[in-house]
Amino acid sequence: MKYAILSLRLLLKKYPYDLLIQAITIIISTVVTIIPIYMIDQIVRMVQDNRPIEEMMGMILLIALVFVAANIIGIFVAYYDAYIERNFKAECSILFFKKLDQIDYDFHESPKFLNDYTRALEDGTERIYRSAIGVIAIVRIVIQSLSVFVIIFTMHYMAVVYAIGIGIIYLFLRFQIGHLNYKAMSLQRPFMRQRGYVNRTFFIKDSMADLKTTQIEEILLENNAKANDEIVKVVDDLIMKKTIISYIGDILIASIYPITLGVLAYVTIEDIEIASFASLTVAATTLSTLVSQFVSAIGDLQNHTVECRIPFEVLNMKSKIEGIAFQDVMGDFSSLEVQNASFSYDKEHLVLDKINLHINKGEKIAIVGSNGAGKTTLVKLLLRLYDTTDGDIYINNQNYKQTTAKSLREKVGAVFQNVEVYAVSIAENILFRKPQNQSDIDLIHQALQFSGLDEYINSLEEGINTQVTREFNRTGAIFSGGQMQRLAIARGFAQNYQLFILDEPSSALDPLSEAQVYQNMMALGREKTIIFISHRLTTTVNADRIYLFEQGQIIEAGNHQELMALNGVYKKMFQSQASKYLGENDEDN
Repeated sequence: MKYAILSLRLLLKKYPYDLLIQAITIIISTVVTIIPIYMIDQIVRMVQDNRPIEEMMGMILLIALVFVAANIIGIFVAYYDAYIERNFKAECSILFFKKLDQIDYDFHESPKFLNDYTRALEDGTERIYRSAIGVIAIVRIVIQSLSVFVIIFTMHYMAVVYAIGIGIIYLFLRFQIGHLNYKAMSLQRPFMRQRGYVNRTFFIKDSMADLKTTQIEEILLENNAKANDEIVKVVDDLIMKKTIISYIGDILIASIYPITLGVLAYVTIEDIEIASFASLTVAATTLSTLVSQFVSAIGDLQNHTVECRIPFEVLNMKSKIEGIAFQDVMGDFSSLEVQNASFSYDKEHLVLDKINLHINKGEKIAIVGSNGAGKTTLVKLLLRLYDTTDGDIYINNQNYKQTTAKSLREKVGAVFQNVEVYAVSIAENILFRKPQNQSDIDLIHQALQFSGLDEYINSLEEGINTQVTREFNRTGAIFSGGQMQRLAIARGFAQNYQLFILDEPSSALDPLSEAQVYQNMMALGREKTIIFISHRLTTTVNADRIYLFEQGQIIEAGNHQELMALNGVYKKMFQSQASKYLGENDEDN
């Protein structure tokens, strides 16, 4: 019941006037329930008393008008309910999307979180709404039932006792069905997510080339078949239990009407008036229906509230980094220092081990090393996607662990090797928002020129207003790998970060294009602090300082000349890569 109350509170918090509307609904439904019982009693009495037909028709007309008026009001209430349902679900779904701003990065590495979050996105809004209106439905049915109980109870209490007893038993059975449904959904969710992954792979354009030219399709379909088999297995294990419980419950509910009417007939048939017995017959029918509705409503509410646990747990997740009001980073960027920083993803194996860095405003820093050396992990620490396991990072002498992540990322930004593009306009892909004025338009063009993407964008019919991807627009722009990385660089320029991290953003570019990009980066000026993450050492020659990573440690540090003079690992790597590029150029000549 806890999650039902939470759901109702959430609904009333967003739509407080809904309480008045639901009160009107309860009054109307109670009136509509009592009217048939009262009308039958009055008609029979009038016939017995030989009342004038005009009086009878007048009474019927009056009751009919009340009935029609109640139903007309009910139509408007139903329209209002539909309006509330549509908007409430939309607003709830936004809550789940916004929750990502308050969920730490490492949550996304947990299969349990992914299962729960996708479950909340797909089903959470519906479950919360159904739980909220389920509480209201139960209150309505209870009030309706009380009026009928009073009528029948005056004749014999056993009829009411039997109906309530059957309702309790059926309610218990529905609870069992609810628990089985929840168990089935929990067991099926990992396999449903696997199946969803296969479905997504088969309609994403990026995977089409592999699907058409390799045998990966067979592997994916095999995994899909296994996921389907597991889902079916869960259903097979639980369906017999659910069927038996449902059958027993249906028999019990079906018995309420004949038993109730039989009890009333047996104990009252000699003394009761025909009019009263006729109205009691309608009351018995209504009682049977209301008990059935009540138990079904309770069962449905239980089903929904059990599922509501997942979305509410997602909404109540607590993070250590995201969405927490630490202290904002003070002033413009002046320095960054990494002191004895170590990090482990699994708390056992260190990915970074006692890293020490010092970066001043305006410096151009290169971090180099082979794949898996820990370079990208360092970037994630500098963006505070993770906190260090040991050691500390300071920005402007403020400890990262006491700074608000949002304020930090307004000053520190990154362009990654794997670039994500979105099905919105090129302008929106660069600014990450809609352009507001001419200054925004000018900034976009400057960013495109800086990244070297301007010539291609200007050749498009709609220019910067061209939609990216063709998922929703057949004339959308399709970028090559190198163009996507140039787009990412344009984003970094437009965001105007004070500390700009480039995590191998030019890996898809040829050496000449890459050199041009890095020259542009250097031309940003002294006010920009840039960290280059790369395994290509030819881009590091002009860096103020170079840090060479190997197995999570810094093994060499200095500028290019200093590292070459060491005759160490850096020099060997640089000469090896330089000879490779020279060899490629010779072959081209």
